[in-house]
Amino acid sequence: MNFEFEKNGELIATLKTHIEPADYQPKVEEKLREYRRKASMPGFRPGKVPFGVIKKMYGNSVLADEVLHVASEAVYKYLDDNKVNFILSPMMDEEAARLTEWNEGNTFTFNFDVALEPEFEPTADKSLTFTKFEIIHDETDVEKYLGEIRERYGKFEKAESVDEKCFVSAQLIQTENGEKKEDGLDKFIHLRINTLPEHAQKFFIGKKAEDFIDFDVEKDFPNADERTEIFNINIDDARAMKGTYRITLQSVLSITPAELNEQLYAQVFPERQIENEDQLREIIRNDVKGTYEKEARKQFYFDVQKELKTKYDFTLPEEFLKKFIRTRSEKELSEEDLEKGLPFYIDELKWQLIENKLIKKYNLLITREDIRQHLKELLGLADMDENDPDVKNKIDQVYDIISKEKERFSNLVNNMTDERIIKLFEDNCTIEAKTMNWKDFLNLVNEKN
Repeated sequence: MNFEFEKNGELIATLKTHIEPADYQPKVEEKLREYRRKASMPGFRPGKVPFGVIKKMYGNSVLADEVLHVASEAVYKYLDDNKVNFILSPMMDEEAARLTEWNEGNTFTFNFDVALEPEFEPTADKSLTFTKFEIIHDETDVEKYLGEIRERYGKFEKAESVDEKCFVSAQLIQTENGEKKEDGLDKFIHLRINTLPEHAQKFFIGKKAEDFIDFDVEKDFPNADERTEIFNINIDDARAMKGTYRITLQSVLSITPAELNEQLYAQVFPERQIENEDQLREIIRNDVKGTYEKEARKQFYFDVQKELKTKYDFTLPEEFLKKFIRTRSEKELSEEDLEKGLPFYIDELKWQLIENKLIKKYNLLITREDIRQHLKELLGLADMDENDPDVKNKIDQVYDIISKEKERFSNLVNNMTDERIIKLFEDNCTIEAKTMNWKDFLNLVNEKN
């Protein structure tokens, strides 16, 4: 097995791999013997089909599979052994590979494009200044939250037309020339009108069931965060939205708010013993405070990301990225789709590279024990001895459940990592405190983001 490594630019290289017979023949032979053990053919007992017959039937396909597998493994081993820092996955020149003549005994050569990692070293120190927001709340915030609760558990009745207090169910579709776009977005959405941004409410006020609303998403809803709330989609899909859409109203309901009584208290907070409105309001105050603190930290983290992506404004190999995105996409992408989505992909990748370097430099990696300790706190067992069999058993049970749910486990680790990075910059950078109310904070966020 031989390699030729050549840099073709600042952040791109070609790795040529030469796979010789000694590298693949033992694996091919082993795989063919495995086929023989499982083969069943008329005239032969199971497992007794002549090896030559098996080789004639499956030899070329097994040869191709094993050679490609050996080549792929060899590329990663070469990069690791030679301490080549790279991003994403090396990509084989598939057009050249398709011309390969699969003859046993040949030396096979494959070319891989490798995107190299940019060289930079992010730091968290006093040279960086960030604003830490403290969002104050008053009784109007509590009143609004309480009103939303009463509406959520209130009585729904059909309404003649939409007003700011209505609840609307509708079908959202992406359109092209006034018709539903093939393979475009098509989903059912629910909208509480008074929770929408003011400019969005105007689209719906006065409309009736079966009416429809056409809009240009980039013109009428330019803020991606708003799109996630209005259309109930994730941020990546919200950013990818473009062109024209239609919302067709299917039902319009008016809401009679629920009465403030013990039945409502039990529905909203079943785990708490709420006896009166004052107790409910106190719980709401604490919830509002927690929500505001969470949003303030979220904005702080956004500002950290934005500042570091600006400070370490390295370039990435765009042609490689385009090819990488195309090969990983579940559907064929047009050049227009690719060009529009590329800036968002590059932005996310830049932060991922910065984040990885911060984790390594400041030892922020989340370990199994870190996760167990976090679960211990979530379970309300922080002050108890972890070696206690009952405590250990409870933690083990929750850990086992979460670790089997890949997405949930990944989200947990990501959230813990985010918290460590936030604390890193809070503790080591110049922090300027700023106090404001919720409305002013939202206006500021919309301007900044």
